[in-house]
Amino acid sequence: MKQRIITIFFHASATADVGPLTGEMQVARVDDFKESFRLASVELKKRDIATLAKAAGGEFSPEQGLVVAFLGSKYSVEIHQEADIRRLNSTEDVSLPDKILIAHYLLGAAGKQSAGKLITFRQIPDGHFYFDAFQRRARDPLVNFFGNNGNLFVKCSEMIGARRVENGDYGMEFTVFPHIIVQLVLWLGDEEFPPDATILFNESIQRLLSAEDIAVMSGGLVYRLIGLGRKIQSGS
Repeated sequence: MKQRIITIFFHASATADVGPLTGEMQVARVDDFKESFRLASVELKKRDIATLAKAAGGEFSPEQGLVVAFLGSKYSVEIHQEADIRRLNSTEDVSLPDKILIAHYLLGAAGKQSAGKLITFRQIPDGHFYFDAFQRRARDPLVNFFGNNGNLFVKCSEMIGARRVENGDYGMEFTVFPHIIVQLVLWLGDEEFPPDATILFNESIQRLLSAEDIAVMSGGLVYRLIGLGRKIQSGS
């Protein structure tokens, strides 16, 4: 079942930034997202919600239900006929990709684990199968947008709760979920070398999310930063 869930999710997400899509392609992609979230909801309904919260580093109370942090914000997870995920203190809808990532994280969480060393995407099981898509969705956009503006990269990162680390010219560490750490590391370009970047993960991530999910999560993080950067640049 897990393989079915993540394959649908990655298939849908892989086309998200390729370029203009026809109406039929857009509908197909949304349908894939909906099916992936439906399958995840079925699996969530089989679990004890209080146990899920504890394993994921979240919170649980009869009044509020399950609450888990994702990129600095708290999300409420309600499990009835279907799961529903809402951002606390916000009226904005949560995107389907974010809902799926949160659901998959809850399903994979098994309590606090040793973070271990930092690893690259290639070191994640099956990471080599999705490496090209990972580069296109995460590493390349990071370099293209922030490669010559490290200060903007830091500012946008801090807006979603990241902290500076000693890595590269500009290294930022994000607590994406309570048990998942991601470092985005940027090297600025100069007359001799173009800008470069790498994305690192705590080693235990491979026991929490699939390679497909990690690729989608990384792309989502980078594009969230780019969105903030564009707002800052436009003065909005």
